[in-house]
Amino acid sequence: MITFLKLGGSLITDKNVPHTSRPDVIRRLADEIYSAWEPQKSPLLIGHGSGSFGHVPAKKFGTRNGVSTLPQWQGFAEVHAEAAALNHIVTTILREAGLPILSFMPMNCIRSSNGKIISWDTNVLRECFERQLIPLIFGDTIFDDLLGGTIYSTEDLFVHLCSVFPEPPRILLAGLEEGVWNDFPEKRNFLHEIHASEPGDDRFILGSASTDVTGGMHEKVYLMKKLVMNHQAQSALIFSGEKPGNLLNALNGEKVGTSVLR
Repeated sequence: MITFLKLGGSLITDKNVPHTSRPDVIRRLADEIYSAWEPQKSPLLIGHGSGSFGHVPAKKFGTRNGVSTLPQWQGFAEVHAEAAALNHIVTTILREAGLPILSFMPMNCIRSSNGKIISWDTNVLRECFERQLIPLIFGDTIFDDLLGGTIYSTEDLFVHLCSVFPEPPRILLAGLEEGVWNDFPEKRNFLHEIHASEPGDDRFILGSASTDVTGGMHEKVYLMKKLVMNHQAQSALIFSGEKPGNLLNALNGEKVGTSVLR
């Protein structure tokens, strides 16, 4: 079974300080991935968010909603440059930990129309799995036939890939929060499980406490429930990568954080 792992922007950057990564945290996460990775048993695809790199200019220029004016296009380029800069940091640290990372820049691979992917050659990702390599993708700006340009989050990319690969993957979303709270930011009522097939009001699940142009926690829960309910994902796990050992345990199939189940 393929595993999709996201290293959230809130985890690998300081989202309250622009253009600030957390290299010590990324190194620890890389070591945990290396300890758990078994390429012959479970292929791994990693994605990461933009955190304090891409989200700040994205909010300033409204890039997610479309691009048309010259200042917006300049902002589009700035968001991409920031996302790519963080990707270089993440790629370097993961490779230093001994992981055979091959990074793919979404802007160069994907074309969309009105926020829907219409072209992405995912055969190269399958080749990575066959050769025991780990593809790395990230939230990025994308050219769009109708909107001019837009932003795809890592979760957006995961959603598309779930419709492409024949075997539903398990999805691991490592962030800063312990999991999902139904009373954030008070954080008195923690949800250990969310059942996608059961009706529920997700409006209580708020977005990110920091700058997040792609919807924060509310969007994560909505997308994961949809994937699991439609049998496009085996399960999803939303948990904190801040606690040492949590990522290793999650990769090994242990239950941490909030599980999204059928």
